[in-house]
Amino acid sequence: MSNLVQRLEITAHPQLEKSLGYRGDSRWVAWQWEPDIDQLVSSDGKTISTGNNMAWLVFLQHDLVQPTLQEYNLGEGDRHSLLLDRHSRNLYIGEGTEIQNLLEQPESLVLLTCLDRKFGETWQQKLVKTTKSDHFRHFINLIPVSIVATLIGVLGVGTGMWIVPTAQHKLTQKIATNSPVNFEANCYLGSSYKFSSHVGSLTGNKELHLIAAYEATSPQDNGNPSKNTIEVKIQRKNKPIILALSAYAPINWNVTIEPGAVIEKIIIDGYEKQTISGVSGIPIEEHSYKGTEKSLSEGNFMYQWDSTTDSSNSSSIVTKLEQISQTSLSSFQGCYRGTSFVIK
Repeated sequence: MSNLVQRLEITAHPQLEKSLGYRGDSRWVAWQWEPDIDQLVSSDGKTISTGNNMAWLVFLQHDLVQPTLQEYNLGEGDRHSLLLDRHSRNLYIGEGTEIQNLLEQPESLVLLTCLDRKFGETWQQKLVKTTKSDHFRHFINLIPVSIVATLIGVLGVGTGMWIVPTAQHKLTQKIATNSPVNFEANCYLGSSYKFSSHVGSLTGNKELHLIAAYEATSPQDNGNPSKNTIEVKIQRKNKPIILALSAYAPINWNVTIEPGAVIEKIIIDGYEKQTISGVSGIPIEEHSYKGTEKSLSEGNFMYQWDSTTDSSNSSSIVTKLEQISQTSLSSFQGCYRGTSFVIK
């Protein structure tokens, strides 16, 4: 096993992943900070989603966690990821790309469980050995602070003491600047097909959100055209939305709008003809090459944020979308091969 992934001397409380916003059922899940969108992101090798920023910052300041993880800069940098084995509750730290590669090959993760177990007992074993008088104090010391605060609040005791001044200051800054846009995507996460996202302007009286993919079929589908649907769920409710959907392959975009969310217009773009299902009564503006002979992408079909910038020959799809909608881009998410995306 690569020395770029190392087991930590701390183990996780059973509620850690729930506290950090993970709702999946995979054995392995990793968290990494994404500075470009100022957001915690989780990945289990199948699904990528945003997490709970506040819980993450408080967790990193816990007196058992901070000394172990402070050198990795997990609250601001994206070089390292924290990996959790939900069966053993063991935690690992490593290079983000290395951990993502492991998540995409789950059988290789079994090797991590063969690492030296010299780090000691799990939190369950330690709890059994504590005396009755020490039991509650020891239990509190092992729970991430975000969960402790909830527990103490239920007991009717003030929670201010549980967030140390450094964490309070960082939380104040993050709350003031953090974008309320959250993502969730289900992509085929091959080595060259990474999920990509960006948060832009949230000012104005409406928002422009762009979702992009190259295709929808998985390697097992062998390009089967009957499996070309990408699910898009809109949960965001604070402003009217202009939704832009772009792909190279022929895609049926099945859009679900949750009660309270408002879609003002849907713009579809691609090389092959794109279709929309699941909604009615919403204006659809098509720019696919096979459908209208004029694509916004002009042959430069993108699914990664760093490929949206203007070139010397043509404006990017983002620039053109902003021009025709008269709205600055609010968010982008995409991957090479996607099956579902959520904006919330």
